[in-house]
Amino acid sequence: MTSDLTLSPDDIVLTVLATSDVHANLLSYDYYADQPSERPALSRLASLIARERALSANTLLLDNGDFLQGTPLSDLFVDLTPPETLENPVITAMNHLGYDAAALGNHEFNLSLADLKATLARARFPKLCANLIATDPSAELTKDIWLPDTVLERSVTDGSGRSHTLRIGLFGVMPPQVLSWDRSRIGEKIRAEDILVGARRSVDRLRAQGVDLIIALAHTGLSAGPHVAGMEHAAAAVAALDGVDVVVAGHSHLAFPGSGQPDDAAFDHENARIHGTSTLMPGPGGRSLAKFTLVLSPCDAGFRLGAAKAELASGAPALVAEDPDFVRLLQPAHDWLISEIRKPVGHTDRPLHSYFGLLPGNLCLQVIADAQARYVHQKLRGTPYADLPLLSASAPQKCGGRGGPTHYTDVPAGPIALSHITDIQYFPNEICALRMTGAELADWLEMAASIYRQALPGRGDQPLVDISFPPYNSDTIFGLTYQIDLSQPARYGTDGGLRSPATRRVQNICHKGAPIDPAQDFVVAVNNYRAGGGGYVPHVAPDRIIFEDTTKVRDLIITHLQAIDGQVGAARTPWQFTPVPGAAATFATTPAAVSHLSDSRRLSQIGATPDGFLLCRYDLT
Repeated sequence: MTSDLTLSPDDIVLTVLATSDVHANLLSYDYYADQPSERPALSRLASLIARERALSANTLLLDNGDFLQGTPLSDLFVDLTPPETLENPVITAMNHLGYDAAALGNHEFNLSLADLKATLARARFPKLCANLIATDPSAELTKDIWLPDTVLERSVTDGSGRSHTLRIGLFGVMPPQVLSWDRSRIGEKIRAEDILVGARRSVDRLRAQGVDLIIALAHTGLSAGPHVAGMEHAAAAVAALDGVDVVVAGHSHLAFPGSGQPDDAAFDHENARIHGTSTLMPGPGGRSLAKFTLVLSPCDAGFRLGAAKAELASGAPALVAEDPDFVRLLQPAHDWLISEIRKPVGHTDRPLHSYFGLLPGNLCLQVIADAQARYVHQKLRGTPYADLPLLSASAPQKCGGRGGPTHYTDVPAGPIALSHITDIQYFPNEICALRMTGAELADWLEMAASIYRQALPGRGDQPLVDISFPPYNSDTIFGLTYQIDLSQPARYGTDGGLRSPATRRVQNICHKGAPIDPAQDFVVAVNNYRAGGGGYVPHVAPDRIIFEDTTKVRDLIITHLQAIDGQVGAARTPWQFTPVPGAAATFATTPAAVSHLSDSRRLSQIGATPDGFLLCRYDLT
């Protein structure tokens, strides 16, 4: 809307629309449950985009990264062999919607560089990243995949209907940690700079080219306080850069303006500004569309940004229908995928779900860990590591939280199809193995246990989970046994920083019934995200990797289930909570978990929450 903006006949009103962290949620279809679903998706944002374009003479459509990965429709399109008549459905969708440019997000590098280059070559828009640079600029594999920045020249009209050429500068940035997270694919072929280093260079270059406006596509979250070199969440620092007019933020799967963001005086939620710069973070999965209404006024050098309004337009299914043309366009890819995910790959004698993924004894984590260990054991035969004790680490992947009350794994006992495997192994991770000492494993478990809040004796119901801690960073290490004492504060913070140096809440760590030797070496089977340093686990870094290949963990799960003929058996419980007298832990799960509450005498339900979860209680006494 422009009714509350002051305009003159010479002013240009530019509407900038942006998506972020769509993660290939193209259609309102649940490919894990293999059924239509009332969920946000790009198909619904397509309706919003069409509506906004009908209202504004001058529009720009941008994406802020993490568009290529996230659902079977995208992930299996790369992993399997689709018909030659189909192109990647994400690129089909973005070309159809007429995106003007897109930043790369870290999850774009879940694809191999060869697959990424081939996929992005079909995109009819610039792909941007200013702080990732090819180590060898002449190398064919990394050549011409993306640009650091670009200038778009667009014909626009002012308030009097006169035509002008507007020069819009764009650049993208992303967390430099991607170099570790996707080490197995990127390797030494790419180097990463601090976000602000790349951003400043692009701003200087764009201003030197005489642009009228600079938009930062910052695939990075928000942090309070000063910028620290190499930080993951640096969007606020980008907004503070002189010369940046507009910021689209993302990566953290939160919204701005919105709850869950840091408390900082520089964050103006009411006017959607950070350090005075118009900033929006539209949230993940097509939940909302960022909309900037920008007024550009004539000046000696062209145009300059005057008034600006920023708002998030909801793509909630109750408010926005899917665009029928968009749905029809993707129908061939959708139909092909459905035929693939329904193919049987095995069976399970027990239901596998993540309703209680952060409690002891979760079968989903056990199946993943066992599949990893089986493969690594085979691969290490005949190597110097074959005689070391073999452990395996896995963490909940679909476990509610920011994903909402339907974001849980749910695989019933019986036949298993490929759709079920993608439900169990949500991320397209690859297999690795690390060499770690007993002392280092103790710190690893302390970090994993930091997801839990402190529970004090005699206080009754107390929240179990620190919601700022992603569940996929809270590993269970199978092959060890241990206890977690929630009466103690967490040793580490969400970012891996040492918060309570005197604290050890993980106790009685044993291997084969004997206390763990701090100096003993172990092999840990794990996915490439964790092996590369994802999750800020102390001591875990690429130099600890003793084995890695490009085999997907989901493929290992299929092989494992076939090898055991689906006889998963009862859940093992590597760890337990130490009793806390007079205390109970409350946590949110999906309402569908009601039928499984009887699995443990410690579990009971409290009631529904306003945001659609089921609040449960776990007795700690």
